[in-house]
Amino acid sequence: MRTTKPRYQERSDQFGVGPQIGFAVATFAGFAAWSGLIVTIPNYLLMPVLATMFLTFAAGFAVVAWRRGGEDPTRVTYADVAGALVLIGLFAASTIVPDQMVRIVAGGNTEN
Repeated sequence: MRTTKPRYQERSDQFGVGPQIGFAVATFAGFAAWSGLIVTIPNYLLMPVLATMFLTFAAGFAVVAWRRGGEDPTRVTYADVAGALVLIGLFAASTIVPDQMVRIVAGGNTEN
């Protein structure tokens, strides 16, 4: 018989924000950036910037999930949020035309 609590029950939320609120903030920041970037950067750079931003958010949540260790598997975890943000970032990256991405990396202008 187990006499100690599981690791996820011993901790309080040390970061002050739950994964649900973190996901809401990350997606709101991404879509707010999208609406702001539409008018400030060229169209061919929009989706690469958004994909990079969502994948960066996902990396941040993955680090938090790794640092927290065992979380309650019956609830939404930071690893779940990281996975959802990876999917959003990959979906955004899938809309990038490969020729445009090659030109962006090479440093050329794609607008003709």
